[in-house]
Amino acid sequence: MAIVLLYPFKTTVVPETRVLVITDDMHPIKDVLVRQSWQNYSLEGEGHEQDLPTDVHGRVVFPTRTIRAPLIIRMLGPLVSFAGQGVHASFGVHTNMAPLPNTGTVVATEVAQPQPGEHVFR
Repeated sequence: MAIVLLYPFKTTVVPETRVLVITDDMHPIKDVLVRQSWQNYSLEGEGHEQDLPTDVHGRVVFPTRTIRAPLIIRMLGPLVSFAGQGVHASFGVHTNMAPLPNTGTVVATEVAQPQPGEHVFR
């Protein structure tokens, strides 16, 4: 039983995320820095961020984000968070994504077609 409670099982925090950055008239914007931030408040004390540039087609793919945590931490983590922060405690996964301003170059010759499941920023 102790081994099961202490073994750090892997969990997906954020699945692979595909992003397309375009102008209002559907032209891709290359070299835009897109920031992804994420944190599992039930298991982590600090959040994470990564900035990735779009390619020449205005696309960027963020990899799957995982964490390893033992079952005992998964059970006690929310209780510790509540004990320390009371009614202001957060639980579970929180993630956000946004292009950073003043970056990128419009690719005027191409028209982008969003793919299913892609997050589109204009």
